[in-house]
Amino acid sequence: MSQFTHLHLHTEYSLLDGANKLKELAKTLKAQGATSVAMTDHGNMFGAIDFYKTMRAEGIKPIIGLEAYLHNHDDLSDKSSRQRFHICLFAKNEIGYKNLMFLSSQSYIHGLYYYPRINKKLLEAHSEGLICSSACLQGEVNWHLNTKNERNLKFGAKGYEGAKEAALWYKKVFGDDFYLEIMRHGIDDQKFIDDSIIKLAKELDIKIIATNDTHYTFKERAAAHEVFMCIAMGVKLDDPGRLRHEVHEFYVKTPEQMSELFADIPEAIENTQEIANKCNLELKLGDPTPPNFKFTREYAKKYGLSLSQEDQEFSFDNDDIVFEYLCKKGLEERLQFIDESKHQEYKDRLDLEISIIKNMKFSGYMLIVHDFIAAAKEKDIPVGPGRGSAAGSLVSYCLKITDLDPIPYNLLFERFLNPERVSMPDIDVDFCQDRRGEVIDYVIDKYGAEKVAQVITFGKLLAKGVIRDVARVCDMSIPDADALAKLVPEELKITLEKAYEQEPKIAEFVNSHPKGRQVWDFAKALEGLNRNAGMHAAGVVISNEALWNKAPLFRQSKNDERHLVTQYSKEYLEDVDLIKFDFLGLKTLTVIDNAIKLVKKRYGKDVIWEKIDMNDPKVYKTIQSGNTLGIFQIESGGMQSLNARLKPERFEDLIAVLALYRPGPLDSGMVDDFIDIKHGRKAATYAFEDLKPILENTYGVIVYQEQVMQIVQKIGGFSLGGADNVRRAMGKKKREILDNLKAEYLEGAKKQGYDEKKADDLFELILKFAEYGFNKSHSAAYALITFQTAYLKTYYPSEFMAALLTSEESNVDKVAKYIEEMKRMNIKLLPPSINKAQREFSATKLDDGSEAIIYGLGAIKSVGIPAIENIMAIRKEEGFSDFDDFISSIDPTKINKKTIENLAKSGAFDEFGYTRKCLVDNLELISETSRKIAEVKRNSTASLFGEEEIAADIKVGLHDSKIEFELMEKLGYEKEILGIYVSGHPLDKFASQIEGIEYFKSMDFETLKGEGELLVVGKIEDFKSMMSKSGKRYAKAVILDFYSSFDMIVFEAQVEKVETIFKESKDEAFAFLLRYKNNDNDLSFSLNEIYTLEEAKENELKSFSKRKSFAKKENKEEFTQEPMKFEENIIELDINKLSKDMVYEIYDLANTRHNPKDANNKKLVLKVLDMGSCLLYHTNFVLSQEAMDVIAQKCKG
Repeated sequence: MSQFTHLHLHTEYSLLDGANKLKELAKTLKAQGATSVAMTDHGNMFGAIDFYKTMRAEGIKPIIGLEAYLHNHDDLSDKSSRQRFHICLFAKNEIGYKNLMFLSSQSYIHGLYYYPRINKKLLEAHSEGLICSSACLQGEVNWHLNTKNERNLKFGAKGYEGAKEAALWYKKVFGDDFYLEIMRHGIDDQKFIDDSIIKLAKELDIKIIATNDTHYTFKERAAAHEVFMCIAMGVKLDDPGRLRHEVHEFYVKTPEQMSELFADIPEAIENTQEIANKCNLELKLGDPTPPNFKFTREYAKKYGLSLSQEDQEFSFDNDDIVFEYLCKKGLEERLQFIDESKHQEYKDRLDLEISIIKNMKFSGYMLIVHDFIAAAKEKDIPVGPGRGSAAGSLVSYCLKITDLDPIPYNLLFERFLNPERVSMPDIDVDFCQDRRGEVIDYVIDKYGAEKVAQVITFGKLLAKGVIRDVARVCDMSIPDADALAKLVPEELKITLEKAYEQEPKIAEFVNSHPKGRQVWDFAKALEGLNRNAGMHAAGVVISNEALWNKAPLFRQSKNDERHLVTQYSKEYLEDVDLIKFDFLGLKTLTVIDNAIKLVKKRYGKDVIWEKIDMNDPKVYKTIQSGNTLGIFQIESGGMQSLNARLKPERFEDLIAVLALYRPGPLDSGMVDDFIDIKHGRKAATYAFEDLKPILENTYGVIVYQEQVMQIVQKIGGFSLGGADNVRRAMGKKKREILDNLKAEYLEGAKKQGYDEKKADDLFELILKFAEYGFNKSHSAAYALITFQTAYLKTYYPSEFMAALLTSEESNVDKVAKYIEEMKRMNIKLLPPSINKAQREFSATKLDDGSEAIIYGLGAIKSVGIPAIENIMAIRKEEGFSDFDDFISSIDPTKINKKTIENLAKSGAFDEFGYTRKCLVDNLELISETSRKIAEVKRNSTASLFGEEEIAADIKVGLHDSKIEFELMEKLGYEKEILGIYVSGHPLDKFASQIEGIEYFKSMDFETLKGEGELLVVGKIEDFKSMMSKSGKRYAKAVILDFYSSFDMIVFEAQVEKVETIFKESKDEAFAFLLRYKNNDNDLSFSLNEIYTLEEAKENELKSFSKRKSFAKKENKEEFTQEPMKFEENIIELDINKLSKDMVYEIYDLANTRHNPKDANNKKLVLKVLDMGSCLLYHTNFVLSQEAMDVIAQKCKG
C-alpha cells in the first residue's frame, strides 16, 4: 500500500469550521503511521507556526498551506461580485512560504470583501515556490464541471470546456506543480464530476491527488461538528432550514481507508506523497535578531554625532553610538535632582548597563522605545513612570523610558536583562487610555503601515462559554444553561473534565436534565477550539522590513487598511523574528495629568515629581486612614484594611503593600509577620547577619524576587545574572535543575565560610518564598503612581476629584461613589454652568470659602464636542451677560434645539434667572430666534451698523416666569441628562427617618460574594409582573437607593404587596430585606421582606447591614422558584474566646451538616459578641436541632 498524505485539512484555526485540535490531530496521524500532513485553513495562515511546531514534535513533516479565496477581476479590491473560488496552495520552500504570507496578507489588506480574496493577477506574480491544487466543489475547475448545480449555471458555469480553460491557466502558471483534487465523500455533486476530473487530467496531462475535506479528527465527532457550525451561524441544531452536511465523512481517514476509496486510481494516493516530497520547508524558528533603530542617522545628525558606518541604514555600531550618547545626556539631566556625593555611583552603574546592553545588541531596541515614548510626551500624551522589570534599569531611567530612579530602592538591572541568559528585553509601557492609539499611529507614520502591526488573539470555547454556546444551539433554556455553566468551579484554565471531577452536582445535572448529557458531550468535544479572532489589548510589532516577509497580516476591520494585525499570536512572534512591544492603556495617567493641569490653571503651580518628598508624612496619613477611594491600586476594601493594619510610613512600605496584597502572601501568613515585625510585636530574624541589608526594608520578610537574587548572590557566591537563573528555576520548580543549582549554592556558601546547615535551611526557605515573591521593579513603578494619586488627593483634593469624575463620567456607578466621597471631603458638586463649566469637571471655591466641583459640559447627554467647542470659543472672559447674549452668539448648526434643551434641563442656564421649566417650555421660540440671528449675520451687508449690532437687537423675549418643575420632575431630568442627581435626591426628604437604620449601600455591591442577606433602603422605580413556566406569578422591580438603581426579583408571595406599593406609594421610601447570590460574578437579588422605615427601626433590622455570607452553594433553582422559608435558631458566639481555627471548624461543621430539604430544620443565626458590640450574622446554613446543639457547644469555646 502506498503512503498517503492528507492535503486538504482544516485545523482549529479555520474559525468555527475546522475542529481538528492540533495536538490531538498530531497524535492521531502518528498512530495511523502518517509521515506528513498539510494544513489548508480557510483564507488564513493563523495556525501555521503552531501547526509546524506541533507536527514536528510528533515526527511528522508539516506542509504549510492555505485554502485561498480567489476572484477573476483584475482589481484585487473589486466589490462588484461576491463570487469567489477556492484554491489550495502549498509552500515548497522558503520562497513559497514568503509568497504564501504575502498572498494571505494582500487578501486581507486589499482583497477583503466578505472573505479575504486574491486574484489571478496577484497569484501569477507570486506563484514561485508554491504548489497548487484545484480544491473542493467550490474550486474553479470543479465549479465549471458541476453543471448539475443550478446556481453554478446561473452564475456562468461553462461545463467541461470552462473547466478545461481554467485548468490550463493554472497549469500555465504552476506547470507540474498544479494538481487536480478528487474527493469521494459520497456527495452527489462529487460523484457527478468524478469521471470528468479523471478525463480532464488525462487530456491535459495533469496529475490527480486524492483528498478528504477533513474538518474533524474522528468520525464520531461529526454531530459535534454540526453543533460547531450552528454556533458559527447562530442557528439551532433542529432548524430545518440550516446549512448541514449531507454526509459524515469529513474526518481524518486512515491511509487504508483512503486507498480503498481510490482503489481504481491508486496514482491519486501516490501523488499525495509526491507533493509531500516536493515540500521541504525548513523554518528557522526562535533566536530572534535584535532590532536595529531605523532612524539612528537622523538622531546622529540632530546631535552632531559621527557614526562609524555612516552609509548603512541598519547598523549595530551606529545604534551603540547614539544609544550611549543619549544615555549619558539623560543621566546629566537626572543628576540635577540627586545628591552630588552619589554621582559617581550613578555613572559607574550606567557604564555597566550600557556595556551589557551593547554586548547583547539591544541598543536599537532601547532607542525604538525611547523614540516613541519621547514622541508621546512631546504630544502631551500622559506616559506611565514604568512597569515591569524595566523599572530596574538605570538606562531606562536615563532614556526617560521610566521615571523611577532604581538605585535608592535597590532595583536590579539583571532582573530586566540577564547577561548570562540571552533573551529579548520586554518593556511594557502605559499610556493614557484615551490617547494610546495616537502613539500607535505615530509608529505607523514613522515606520510605514506595512511594517507595524498589532497582534492577533483568539477567543476560545472555554469551559463555561462552550456550555452556553452549545446549550443555545441545543435549545436548552437560558436559566438551565446558566445553572450548568455556574456549576463549573471558578478556576483559571479549568477544563470540563476537571470540573466534572471536582463538582459532583455536574453529574447530577447532566444525568437528570433531558438535554444535559447531549449538551455536556458536545461541549466536551468542542472545548478549547478557537471561536473568533480579535486583537491583543496591547501588543505591537515593529519591523525594519515589510511584515509579510516574517508573518502574514490580518485586517480586523473591513474599513481600516491602515491598522494591521499579525496572523500569528504572541506566542509565536519571536519564532518568526518579531519583537513585541506592549502599548497599554491606563486611565489613572489621564487622571493625574488632568489634575495637574487643573492645579496649574487654578494656582499657577507646576507639580514637579522629582522635587516632591516621596516619604511625605501627610500623604501616608491619607493612605493609613483608609480614605483611599480613587487612589491607584489601593481603593478596594481589602487594600484599605491592609493599609490600616500595616500603616505605611514611607515609599518602601508602599512598594511592599502592592507586592503583599496577593492571595499567596495573604494566605501564607507572611503579611501578618511583616505587620507584626514592623510594629514591634515580633523581632526580625536573619539566618545570617549579612542578610540584614537585603531584608531590613521588609522587616526580615522575603517579599521580592530581587531579594531572592541578592540572597543567592551573597550567600552562594553567584553573580546577579546567575542568581536570576536560580530565581527562574525556583519559579518553574524543576527539581533536577534546582538540585544542581543548590549544590552550586552550597559549595559557594562553604567557600565563603557560611554554616552549611544554615545555608541549606535558607535555600529551602527561599524556595518556599519564591512562589510568593513579587517583581519589586514593577511594584515600585506602580507604587509611584499610587503615591502620585495619594499626593494629589492630599494636597489638591478638589482638582483630584474633578479629574476622577471626568475619567469616569460615563460610569454612573463610579461617579456616584466619588460624589459620596466628595461629601465626606466637604466638596460640593454643582450643576453645569454655561459661564463657568469647562469641557471636563473643574474645581472652584464658593463665596463661603468652601470647595466645589462644577459638572463638566462634556458629561451632559447630547452635548457633543462641536457644541462645547463653539461655547468655549465664543465665551468671553467674563462670560455671557444673559441668555440673549448666549443665543445671539452661538452657531445653531452646532448648538441645536436638543442641545439647548439638555443644557436647560441640566441647570446650565440657572445663573441667567430663568427657571428650567420656562426655558424648556419656550424651546421653539428660542430655536427660531437662534436661526433668525444666524440668518441676519449671513445676509447683513456693510452699513452704518455692523452685523453683530443688528443681530444683537433680536431678542428671544422670554417672560420672567418663576414657575419651576416639580422637584421630582426636575431631579428626573437631571438623572436623564447627567446620569446622576445633582441638586438633590428623591430620597432626601426621608433622610431623618432613614437616620439610625444601618443599611447596605448599592455602591458596595461589588464586595458581595457567595450568598447571603442584606438590608437596603430605597424606593421602587419600576415594577413588571410576569408568569413563570410553571405558572407561578413573579415580578421584576427596580430599586433606587441613594447611590444607584438595581433589579430585584419578587416571588409570588410578595408580588401583590409590592405591586400595591408601586401603584400607591411609588415615591415613598422602604426598607428591603434582600437575599443575594453572586455566582460567576452574576449578582442577583430577590426580596425576602419589605418594611416601612418605622418597622425597620422597630425590628432592629439595622444589624442586617453587617451580615456576612456563611453561604453554601446549592443547586441552581429555577429563577422564579420561591425559596423555602425556615425558622431561625440563634446561637451566641464570643469571637474573642475563639481562635481562627475554631471558627473555621464551626464553619466546616455547619457546611457539612447543611440540609435545606428538611422543612423541620432551622436556619443558623449567630449572635456574635466582639469587643463589647453585639451583631447578628444570618447565615444560609439550614441545620437539624442535633447539629445546632453541637455548634452551640463549639461556640462556647
